[in-house]
Amino acid sequence: MMGAFGQSIAEASACVGSVSPTALTLLSDDQLVGAAQVVEALARQVEALQLGVAREVDNRTDETLGEDSLARKLGAKKPWGALETVTRTSAKDAHARVLEARRLAKLPVIEAAVERGVLGRAQAAAIIEPLTESVDRAETALVAAACENLIELSRVLPATAVVEAAEAWKLILDPDGVEPVEKAAVEKRFFRLGRAKDGLVKVSGLLPVEQAAALRAVLDAYVNPRAGASVAFTPNTDEADEPDEPDEAAGATKPLLVVTETQPPADTRSPDQKRADVLHAVFAAAARAPETPTMGGAHPTILVVVPQEDFEAGRGAARIDGEDQPISAESARRIAESGGYQEVIVGPTGKILNLGDTQRCASPQQRRALAVRDKGCVIPGCTMPARWCEVHHIVPDRDGGPTDIGNLTLLCWFHHFTIDTGPYRIRMGDDGTPEIRWVFGSHATEWVKAVHTAKRDLTPAA
Repeated sequence: MMGAFGQSIAEASACVGSVSPTALTLLSDDQLVGAAQVVEALARQVEALQLGVAREVDNRTDETLGEDSLARKLGAKKPWGALETVTRTSAKDAHARVLEARRLAKLPVIEAAVERGVLGRAQAAAIIEPLTESVDRAETALVAAACENLIELSRVLPATAVVEAAEAWKLILDPDGVEPVEKAAVEKRFFRLGRAKDGLVKVSGLLPVEQAAALRAVLDAYVNPRAGASVAFTPNTDEADEPDEPDEAAGATKPLLVVTETQPPADTRSPDQKRADVLHAVFAAAARAPETPTMGGAHPTILVVVPQEDFEAGRGAARIDGEDQPISAESARRIAESGGYQEVIVGPTGKILNLGDTQRCASPQQRRALAVRDKGCVIPGCTMPARWCEVHHIVPDRDGGPTDIGNLTLLCWFHHFTIDTGPYRIRMGDDGTPEIRWVFGSHATEWVKAVHTAKRDLTPAA
């Protein structure tokens, strides 16, 4: 009945049966390595049986079986409860075994490798976790190829290393899966300063990968032991305009705007979300400041790598150097729009075939001119000052829009992130200044001159 499982276990047991844990101290290094491999092979066979048992208990506990449910016969409601009763393992482990068996069923190639004892639970989990969400949207043949490749890697690499390869396959199987995760992350972002206690203030928060990368780039420059000895965190006084800085709560008080037929709604971000955006803006501005320490001769820079075809199409995924999780190709295009990009053509062997010049990047002189004209983010109600804004191409570069003052305006990071999907529309007026309108469904305001709302303008008259 046990078939190959029983035979494999018997063979493995015979190899280790004469060795007790206390006898391991008598083994040579070579013998100890061999013993570790044999014991692990035995453990994989046992884990395969454990998951097989969990799967079968789960199958025999289907709610449609009624009184014939195995769990009910054992006095439990769920399959993991029955497994806990029979095996005397913990409730957490019993639950994990059932869920792992269910996930394995979605990847038959991985399930077969576990049954053969090729993969253990930890190795299988390293593959299953990243791929589970992608398998339903990817081609069957491509999923099978991914699984076979990851199984081969698991033969020579530890589970933690296989995770990185599985994450790479996840992007290949479902390149569009990054974008919804990224959008959900933007909604969850926050930054919070706690109350002072014992002379300390607790800082907490969650930042999207892109924002965290901007912070990390500047922080790395300041803690870099090779950075210049004299550093200071001060505003960039090269800006021609010096609007008021956001208050301590970073916009915690909502702008006093009334929604009418012609007036757009007020900023809907929460105070915590605004704090996160301000923190990101401060660090992004610091990266451009001349007094910020350099790293390798260059100011703190976010290095984003994205395939050319994905960059041009605005779909797929991109990687930020130093960050574990990807960002969308659309976000990579937005970063390039604000900070410029450099084309690097790489051959199939990894050899660099061509290194282009930096393109589509507003110059410091253009940023100063925009600061004078726009004064800050041009979205109504947004108080982000010019030096903390990003440069936005009104007509995108991909559509032939030039990097000229007549095609540029200032947006804060959040409104730059949502300008293509949000309710605001921007165009350049005949007088060479940006105009803005708000559109939602069949409702729209008239085109009006974009006027930055400084913090002082939001204070009601006495």
